[in-house]
Parts: sequence; structure tokens; C-alpha cells
Amino acid sequence: MTATRPRGRWAILEAPRGVLPLYLGVGLAAVVLVAAFPGHAPTDQDWVRSLALLVVSCLQTELSLGTEKARRYLADRPHINMTSAWMFGGAVVLPAAMAVALTVITYLHLWLRVWWPIQGRPAYRVVFSAATVLLAVLSVQPVLRLFGADDVLRADWQGSRVLLALVVSLLVYTTVNGAPVAVAVKLHHPARPWRKTFGTKAENALELATLSLGGVTAIVLVTQPALVAFMLLPVIVLHRNVLMRQLEEKAAQDSKTGLLTAEEWQTRVAAELVRNARTREPFGVLMVDLDRFKKVNDTYGHVAGDAVLRTVATTITGQLRAYDSVGRWGGEEFVVLLPQIAEQGACDVAERIRTAVGDLTVTVSVGDATHEITDLSASVGVACFPDASVTVDGLVHAADERMYRAKRAGRNTVVSGTE
Repeated sequence: MTATRPRGRWAILEAPRGVLPLYLGVGLAAVVLVAAFPGHAPTDQDWVRSLALLVVSCLQTELSLGTEKARRYLADRPHINMTSAWMFGGAVVLPAAMAVALTVITYLHLWLRVWWPIQGRPAYRVVFSAATVLLAVLSVQPVLRLFGADDVLRADWQGSRVLLALVVSLLVYTTVNGAPVAVAVKLHHPARPWRKTFGTKAENALELATLSLGGVTAIVLVTQPALVAFMLLPVIVLHRNVLMRQLEEKAAQDSKTGLLTAEEWQTRVAAELVRNARTREPFGVLMVDLDRFKKVNDTYGHVAGDAVLRTVATTITGQLRAYDSVGRWGGEEFVVLLPQIAEQGACDVAERIRTAVGDLTVTVSVGDATHEITDLSASVGVACFPDASVTVDGLVHAADERMYRAKRAGRNTVVSGTE
């Protein structure tokens, strides 16, 4: 996992308070620990294993240049680095100093071949990201020693002990690597919730999958170092599948709010209709429209208006269940799909959304001034399957018509089919 890049070559000098001490502290800790705990003197086997890992690491980068560049273009959160497979494998089987050297060379290669050409990524950001990985690498051997599994050449290893040692090492590795990055993200973006600084569940699962491949790589290195080449294809294929998933997510996301696009949201409603053709379970659709939103844009500008939209999007999502779907319909309109819920339940959700929007205070910067935008409100229309319609267009039309009835009724209200 690596940190995303702030703008400007000298951005660290203008970064929020705490960023510079964090970066210097992590870098210094990595240097001190490497100097204090270099590990045992390398053997001939260590050199062979180190060379094998270095070769596959560089090959993977070269064979995945297009994939990695595309992922970097799409990145808007901490980036999962697929080379973790090789660095974790090295941390398990190599002396600390050699594992550190492998990490440094890998990051230097990535910077020269990928990050610098497409982003002009400042060296200090690469150093920070590499330092967090170095700390993670240095954390592996102490965990293995704790479980008595630090000597990979011992023939009396017990399988369950090895498995437990590697699993705990993997978890410690990703925590030590990810925690400083999460703190850095939070310092740069104070408004971002802590849970979002650690990445999504899918991103964390990807990190664990990559490190799991690293554990398998370590085992292969112990038996036949040359066979580590067979690990290249799984890592490359996983890398490309991740890119495809990112592209799908981007195509399905509204660029301003991060919600679903209208098209993707309609696709989910259509899928719900297909499912309910069998189950006949009710579900609800909400049309949420911000009242007098044009006044916000006219008073504070469109940048402030976009900030309000993002805040409202987060607020709506916060009132929903994990399996509900919310999208941006257009302008200041949002749509919500509520599976397995009857009309009264849908109205209750709509009322929670209306109340939460009304309680919002959005702080925006306009020029050198800071303003607090309050008195926001929303009108909500509620339509339910099968009462309102049995088609996607019919449900949307019914919710939209009821939302306009809410507008005509004085705004800041909820209107359903029973009203």
C-alpha cells in the first residue's frame, strides 16, 4: 500500500501540520532499525533467493507497465502495490538487510519506470512509501521468531505452526505498512473518515491476497528458487483483473459524488425486478431533490455547490443499509433503491434522509473566506414495487412525480403513494 501524491514538488513544505514530522519519523525509524537489526550474514542460498526475487520483481513491473500506469491514473485513494508479493516473500526467507535492499531496488525501479513518467511523483513520497514498507518488512522476522518458525531450512517445521506464523506475519506486515499511510491521508484530508483512510474491504482483500502469494513465493524459494518464476503469471493476471475492476467501478461512479451513475443505478433496479419476479418481495425507490439548490450555487459558486453535493451524498449513504443502492440522477437529484422493504419502511428511510439533510452544516472556502452553509432541505418522493409500477421507468416516474408533489406541498417533506 502506498500513499497518494499531493500536488507540487515542494508540497511537503506547505503540507498540513504533522505531515513533515510523520514522514521524517517513519524514514528515520526505518534507517535506525535497518542499521540495528541487519540480520545474519548472507549465505550463498540467500544470494540465490535474493536474485530470484529481484528478477521476478523487475519482470513483473516491466510486463505490467501499462496496467500499473492505468491504475495510477485511476487512483484516488491509497494504492495497493502488487510487488508486495515479492517483498513479503523476501521478508520471510532473507536476512533483514537483503530484504531491505530488495525493497529499495523494487521501489526505485517502480519510480523510474512508472510513477515518475506519468505523475512526476516527488522523490520524498516514494521514500515515505518505501519507508513504510521497510518497517513492514522488518516486522516479519520478529513474528516468525516468536512462533519458532524463523529458520526456514529446519526440516522439523510443523505445518500448522508455519501457517499460523505466516498468517500473523502477513497481518502484522499489512498493519505496519498501512497505518502510517492512513495517518498521512488523514493529515492531508482531515474531513475524510478514518475508516476510509485504510481503504475499502475490496482493497484490503487485494492486499491480503497479494501477500498470500508472497507467502507461497517464500515456500517455493526454500525448495526450488528457480520455480519462483511460476509465481509471475498469477500476480500479473491478478494485477490486470484489479485494473478491470477499477475501470468498471469508475464507469459506474458519478465523478462528483462517488455515487452510482444513473445508468448503473437503473441496472440495479432492473436486477431487483428480475429477482422479485420470483420472490414477489416488495422494494422501494426514492427520488431525493435538494430544495433551492440553485441559491447555493448563485451565492457561493459551483465549487461550493459541488462540496454540498458530496456532503449530501455521504449523508444519504449514511442512512442506508449496506445492500441499498444510491445514485446521482442528475443535478441535485439523487435516487435510492431499497430492496426487501414495504412502503412504510421506505417512508421511514426517506424521513431519516430528509431530517439528516436538514441538520447539515457544510463548511466551504470561497476565496480567502470560509462560510457555513445551513438551512439545506430535501423533498423526497417514494414509490414501491409492485404498487407503483412493475418497470424501471414506471418506478422512477412514480417517485419523480411524488417528489414534485412534495415540492408543491411546500418542500422539505416526503410524499408516498398513500398521500
